[in-house]
Amino acid sequence: MEDELRRLLDKALSLGASYAEVRYQVDSERSIRVRNGVLEMSSTDSTEGYSVRVLYKGAWGFSSGPSPSIELAETAFKMARAASLLKPKGASLAPGELASLRYDVVEKVKLNDVQIEDAVKYMMDLDKAINVDKRLTVRILNLNMMETRKTIINSEGALVESRVPRLELFMIIIAHDPGRGLSQQRSEQYGGSGGWELTKTLRIEEDAKGNAETLVKIIDEAKPIKSEEKLDVVFSPELAGIFVHESIGHPSELDRIMGREGAEAGESYMKPSDLGNLRIGSEHVTIIDDPTIPNSYGYYLVDEEGVKARPRILVNKGVVNEFLMNREYAAYIGARSNAAARASEFNREPIPRMANTYLAPGDWKPEELIRETRNGLYFVSYQEWNIDDRRWFGRYGGLEAYRITNGELGELVLMPYVELTTKALWSSVDAVANDLSFNAGTCGKGNPSQGVPVWFGGVTFRAKNILVKPPVLNQ
Repeated sequence: MEDELRRLLDKALSLGASYAEVRYQVDSERSIRVRNGVLEMSSTDSTEGYSVRVLYKGAWGFSSGPSPSIELAETAFKMARAASLLKPKGASLAPGELASLRYDVVEKVKLNDVQIEDAVKYMMDLDKAINVDKRLTVRILNLNMMETRKTIINSEGALVESRVPRLELFMIIIAHDPGRGLSQQRSEQYGGSGGWELTKTLRIEEDAKGNAETLVKIIDEAKPIKSEEKLDVVFSPELAGIFVHESIGHPSELDRIMGREGAEAGESYMKPSDLGNLRIGSEHVTIIDDPTIPNSYGYYLVDEEGVKARPRILVNKGVVNEFLMNREYAAYIGARSNAAARASEFNREPIPRMANTYLAPGDWKPEELIRETRNGLYFVSYQEWNIDDRRWFGRYGGLEAYRITNGELGELVLMPYVELTTKALWSSVDAVANDLSFNAGTCGKGNPSQGVPVWFGGVTFRAKNILVKPPVLNQ
């Protein structure tokens, strides 16, 4: 394999490329879907191929295909040469700590050894566990057992081989009560890197059953607030996760900041000059993106450009501290790459992406935040979210939420939501707990679209004096 990749690399350099990288990637997947206790689908899929990316006179060329044909290098170089005639802004490569290593995620129970009959039984048993009420009219469970193998080589000496198995389970459950004319929906994604043991370590069955019971409880008991109120709001790690991913992670991607994503996934409220200068939150807010967390869904040790991964502190005590950068975009601002270059498949170019993004722990215990809140609301989970293209103004709707009165949890509140700016949210944070946890997700970006595995999460935290609004219900 290394000889084949070097042949493509040498060809690109002989044509005149100032830099070249070659990637071989195999993605295999076995999937099972169960709907309302009935097996709907069982499938196996695999993609395999090679890509070549070259830099010539400040312009990039990219080509991919199913075999290591020398034409891949020739096509990538032709594309870069043609792009250079358009006089681009002049891409170059920032330094980064390049790697020469092989890493492999250990599986206690290998996913490839799991018989499909056993996986189907697991899914059927899981459906039975969450079928706690006849009003749970929709139960959709989708299991994916995946493996990604890569070999990456570039003209600056990087050589990386990796194998990362991942397990992912996506769940949608809907509770409907015709009598009240009310429906509630819960979507949840579980995922990590490792083997079949993740079905236990991620506590999927316990959590999924709890989600089902909570939906029924909301249908039976939750009541909307009568009018909008300013309240002290305690947000769970799940809410922290969606907040950090959407309002900090995406706007920290330097290609987005510099306009590349403007016509695709949106823009950013951040500017290159904000680095070290823009205060976006209180001193209690530190937000980190770390690809190296063991067994995480967004796990990797080296990015697609051969740069060693490390934790990236995006916001440090409320101040924008670091962008997510590959080598090209780091060069534009005179920085070093922090290994954010990711590609979803062999035929996608690497671009700056998140991995595992979270609100860093503080010193409080979650129960202390409740106990020290006089008049507030506790958001345990969310049902929907919306955020504008610049990631500045967001709306987040609660699913499971409770009144807090004099330090005690009270009645369930039906579908409350908050509308606020990113700065208003993070500047209002006055207390952060120590109960770090994560949720899995598939983060979308790019054109052609790329979906990469990520974790997002954090800890329970409190935001002061937040405007909470009641739902708009059909009367």
